[in-house]
Amino acid sequence: MTAQIGDKFTFHGSDYSIVAISTPIQFNPVQFGITPLSACTACWAGYWCEYDISEEGIVLKNLYINSRDNNYPAINGVEAEEDEREKFQYMGHHLYKNIGIRMKYTGKILVGKDFLREYYIHMGYQRAWAYQTLVEFIFEDGNLIETVDHSNMAEKLREEIKKDTGKPKPYTEQDIARFVKNSFSLDIDVKAWWMKPYTEQKIPDFFKK
Repeated sequence: MTAQIGDKFTFHGSDYSIVAISTPIQFNPVQFGITPLSACTACWAGYWCEYDISEEGIVLKNLYINSRDNNYPAINGVEAEEDEREKFQYMGHHLYKNIGIRMKYTGKILVGKDFLREYYIHMGYQRAWAYQTLVEFIFEDGNLIETVDHSNMAEKLREEIKKDTGKPKPYTEQDIARFVKNSFSLDIDVKAWWMKPYTEQKIPDFFKK
């Protein structure tokens, strides 16, 4: 199992990593003639995106992708790059730089920055409380209509983890399977359960180390 590279977001000059999302952003490279294929265990999707977010909306800026048949047609007039000097950074993927496609997205995206290495998990996507800064972006028809700062909740969850010094409970095969499934999920109901008012703001046992 390997930690996954997720989509990145830039907002007011700061870079954020995806933590959770309510509905997928409707970008599909297949629509542009590229069938993605995983090039490494850190990116099972075969590609990841970098988006710019502003009050005007969300724009696809850069795309890192590996093509199943080595076919890399132009996207929005932009040709793919493969820089030998940047192969390590790209992890074998080609780069489409400054694509500039505005996404007509409706939903919620939870992102984090200032990652705390002590909470790193080498499987799937990182947990919400692993970031000192945690922000929710709410979009409607491609427009950014609200931002919500959840940094205090992230701190509260970290405090809960530190207080939990008891012996770990024995896990069943079903618990382990659910832990793995949820680790690779970006579902906002799974990764940010505290946003649902009818649930307790408590870390589920299967998310604890």
